[in-house]
Amino acid sequence: MNSCTIVMRFLLSGPFVFAPAWSYNLDVRHVQNFSFPLAGRHFGYRVLQVGNRVVVGAPNEGNRMGNLYQCQPETGDCLPVTLSSSYTSKYLGMTLATDPTSGNLLTKQKPKRECKMGLEACDPGLSRTCDQNIYLSGLCYLIHENLRGPVLQGHPGYQECIKGNVDLVFLFDGSMSLQQDEFGKIVDFMKDVMKKLSNSSYQFAAVQFSTDFKTEFTFLDYNRQKDPDALLAGVKHMRLLTNTFGAINYVAKEVFRQELGARPDATKVLIIITDGEATDEQNIDAAKDIIRYIIGIGKNFKTKESQEALHQFASKPVEEFVKILDTFEKLKDLFTELQKKIYVIEGTSKQDLTSFNMELSSSGISADLSEGHGVVGAVGAKDWAGGFLDLKADLQSSTFVGNEQLTVESREGYLGYTVTWLPSRGTMSLLATGAPRYQHVGRVLLFQQPKRGGPWSQIQKIDGIQVGSYFGGELCGVDVDRDGETELLLIAAPLYYGEQRGGRVFIYQKIQLGFQMVSELQGETGYPLGRFGAAIAALTDINGDELTDVAVGAPLEEQGAVYIFNGQQGGLSPRPSQRIEGTQMFSGIQWFGRSIHGVKDLGGDGLADVAVGAEGQVIVLSSRPVVDIITSVSFSPAEIPVREVECSYSTSNQEKEGVNITVCFQVKSLISTFQGHLVANLTYTLQLDGHRTRSRGLFPGGKHELNGNTAVTSVKSCFMFWFHFPICIQDLISPINVSLSYSLWEEEGTPRDPRAGRDIPPILKPSPHLETKEIPFEKNCGEDKTCEADLKLAFSDMRSKILHLTPSASLSVRLTLRNTAEDAYWVQVTLSFPQGLSFRKVEALKPHSHVPVGCEELPEEAILQSRALSCNVSSPIFGADSMVDIQVMFNTLQKGSWGDLIKLHANVSCDNENSSLLEDNSATASIPVMYPINILTKDQENSTLYINFTPKSPKIHHVKHIYQVRIQPSNYDNVPPLEALVRVPQVHSEELITHRWSIQMEPPVNCSSRNLESPSDVAEPGSFGTEFRCPIDFRQEILVQVNGTVELRGTIKVVMKVDLVYEKKMLYLYVLSGIGGLLLLLLIFIALYKVGFFKRNLKEKMEANVDASSEIPAEDAGQPELEKEFKDPGCLEPLQKKDEDESGGD
Repeated sequence: MNSCTIVMRFLLSGPFVFAPAWSYNLDVRHVQNFSFPLAGRHFGYRVLQVGNRVVVGAPNEGNRMGNLYQCQPETGDCLPVTLSSSYTSKYLGMTLATDPTSGNLLTKQKPKRECKMGLEACDPGLSRTCDQNIYLSGLCYLIHENLRGPVLQGHPGYQECIKGNVDLVFLFDGSMSLQQDEFGKIVDFMKDVMKKLSNSSYQFAAVQFSTDFKTEFTFLDYNRQKDPDALLAGVKHMRLLTNTFGAINYVAKEVFRQELGARPDATKVLIIITDGEATDEQNIDAAKDIIRYIIGIGKNFKTKESQEALHQFASKPVEEFVKILDTFEKLKDLFTELQKKIYVIEGTSKQDLTSFNMELSSSGISADLSEGHGVVGAVGAKDWAGGFLDLKADLQSSTFVGNEQLTVESREGYLGYTVTWLPSRGTMSLLATGAPRYQHVGRVLLFQQPKRGGPWSQIQKIDGIQVGSYFGGELCGVDVDRDGETELLLIAAPLYYGEQRGGRVFIYQKIQLGFQMVSELQGETGYPLGRFGAAIAALTDINGDELTDVAVGAPLEEQGAVYIFNGQQGGLSPRPSQRIEGTQMFSGIQWFGRSIHGVKDLGGDGLADVAVGAEGQVIVLSSRPVVDIITSVSFSPAEIPVREVECSYSTSNQEKEGVNITVCFQVKSLISTFQGHLVANLTYTLQLDGHRTRSRGLFPGGKHELNGNTAVTSVKSCFMFWFHFPICIQDLISPINVSLSYSLWEEEGTPRDPRAGRDIPPILKPSPHLETKEIPFEKNCGEDKTCEADLKLAFSDMRSKILHLTPSASLSVRLTLRNTAEDAYWVQVTLSFPQGLSFRKVEALKPHSHVPVGCEELPEEAILQSRALSCNVSSPIFGADSMVDIQVMFNTLQKGSWGDLIKLHANVSCDNENSSLLEDNSATASIPVMYPINILTKDQENSTLYINFTPKSPKIHHVKHIYQVRIQPSNYDNVPPLEALVRVPQVHSEELITHRWSIQMEPPVNCSSRNLESPSDVAEPGSFGTEFRCPIDFRQEILVQVNGTVELRGTIKVVMKVDLVYEKKMLYLYVLSGIGGLLLLLLIFIALYKVGFFKRNLKEKMEANVDASSEIPAEDAGQPELEKEFKDPGCLEPLQKKDEDESGGD
């Protein structure tokens, strides 16, 4: 019973967070709300569409009973469904199911009276008491689709009350280690157990053990006096040792005896209570047929060794029969756990003492119908390992199907928590059932059974991946294309957590007899506890694509939300087409989306309706008719006259013709069953060349787009528009793009168009609402309307012949392009050039300079040693019989890599040249490269400048010439090698001979020599002789020394400059010249003396001045007489004059 409450609350609790919403074709403005105030807050826990009504399940809590309610969309009222049953159903409405195929369950075995059943409702919490133990089974009803006809009632999983006899002996410790109050708590515990099981099939006895053993009362004593207080009133604490082994053997031999009241058919149970380890050691084989529980109490069992010492007294497995308590106070709370263990003994066989069978099956916690075949889940069966029940047609009998092998791992797995049929056209029926608590990660099992009947077999296991995710908590089979074959199995894990999303729905696709995961669905971020997947429903086709759609509930995303995923070929769309929040309809709603069902048209308008459960209410959402707008766009004229848009065409004095556009609209419903009248309020935009920055067409007023609104019906309606062109359009090849986009618009609540009246406003399908048409330009291509160009490309002779690699060097390349056939479209010239060149500019030369040419450098390729230009010529049309000279200018890079030649390759292409005419579309040119070299040559001072031949000098002279060569470093990598060329004269005559010429280089190199032809005239001997060639490396300084000999034979006439110096006796000349110079110096000295040049009178003047100053007269206003008369012809005269000037100034 507690388990049912847990299962129900699992879906109904959790925090709330907020998420946005969007809309498609479920109408959230006009909804219908159902409620029944007396039904409680769980009204809407399950919803089901049956006929033209909504059946609502309302399980309840506390002392209130659950019930079913039928709600009428026509009236908006809800009434309880009358069920003639004597059972009280607290959780009725927790499980609802209907047959999606025929609605008739009774196909296996038809009853005597035909009965079309449309609904199955179950209560999984039907409880009853069996010998003071509680059994949980199910109560299910099959109800006619009109909800008034006869009702079939069954109790799936019903377990008969089995009362087994149990003889139970308390063997309690009386050793001295127990305090008196502790001993009393053991006695109170025994009294409590006997009182609570007094009306059962149990009988009791008690034995105290210490060093000795004492039977406090026997089974006979208990049968004569069942008062525990009286039976244990005379118990006295023995206070000796703890002989546990001996005590167990004593009970087995002396207490379980028929003469003392033991029953031969009863199960023997021994509960041992002690506070310490045994002080004796014996064999206890005598008690092997006795179920032995041992309870260790107190501080003596804190170590692992002391706890393991108790295992030898207990039955196997020891973890089920050993209990350690740290205090004696916890004895009073032990009965509930002990009762479960005792309950196993009483209600099951001795061979299976640790497993429940169907006593707590909770059958009916889930249910499903298909082709009249019903199954219900039984999660509590087999110690909560679970399973499902295959129901017979009359609901009076069933077959249990569970795990193939019941293992410890499968216990408490809750198999049968969900069940769903997977319709198939084959001979086998497929069923999926979930075990969301299996090993804490969840599992889904697939079973099959022959459709004609027979045993069930397990064919596949699908395990979850996250602990606690409740994988398998909800299942849904989806027949996407509605052909009777299930293509998808949806498995929900509503407690899955990841990426701030709470819940996942995993999509498995059918492959042969199994399913394989292909994708997953998830809700919005920001809802870690949103429970996405708490409800899943396969809807009918709500958007008109003839594919099944799916709704997924997330009741704890804020106040709840429902996601709609539309079907697509082979699966489901990974993104929802609509997310509906409960707060969009009602502000105070809670748990919106905890149940969903949508397969019926409840309003009679041919549109599917979806019922969604919430807390205490049900919301019915009506789908809106999905429509498509059929559009058509046509032009007049069909082609644009080129003469109106050419740059040479002027329209200053004439009207432009332009182009007329005719646009037509028509509504088409995608819902074939829709019966209403369609009126679509359309807003549209007509745009010219919308993908371009500048449009080549203009509507009146210079606009490139027009906007408008209109009401459109199923009858075609057309509108006409006109546009013209600006002057001088360059792109005459690409057609003008005309795009028409449209959408629906309406006011809040009602359509704008009064003709629509009360009709349901439609909605457009979510495909791109855009139509694009193109209107081409006229082509000058002859009658066949197909232009074929023939391009020819060549390098012009006017290009640069040589590339001189100077710092400011440039290269000019000229190309001649011809088109000898019809118009060429999108002509492109590609020019490849070496890495050392840098593109500067391009231009078309006269007389074709009006032809536009534009070039841009292509991205460099790492593996290539060249670069390339791509040039558009006369874009977009290069006219027929046209020619243009293209000049491309390059700069040179100082650090470029050069060879002896640079190679240029050009190629031309267009969009409309036949491949057979491409031979003359390429051209190649080679241009020599000349490198600048700066060399400075200087003669050294110690070179032989001339040769003196004298009678006494030798006749043979050695001649040498030394040259210093300085080479400035080059900026180029591939500079060719250098050579020093030295030519020396080779004179052979009767008087003068030159010979033995040699060359020395620093740094040393090997030089080569060759003889030149001798001249007939010796007047130019330097022009012929020997020629030396010496390779020179690029170093900063090189010394070249030329060595040779010159030999004189007799009197000769030499052409080379030779100074002949004759020796003379010069001693007398030197003596006479010296004497004459002395005499001349003496004469000059005498003459100067005679004229007084060496005589000075300064001394006399100074003395005369002193004498005059000693005779100064009386003070006079004027100048002293002496001073006036004194005249100084010498050096004092200027001073005196200065004084006079200063006096005059005063």
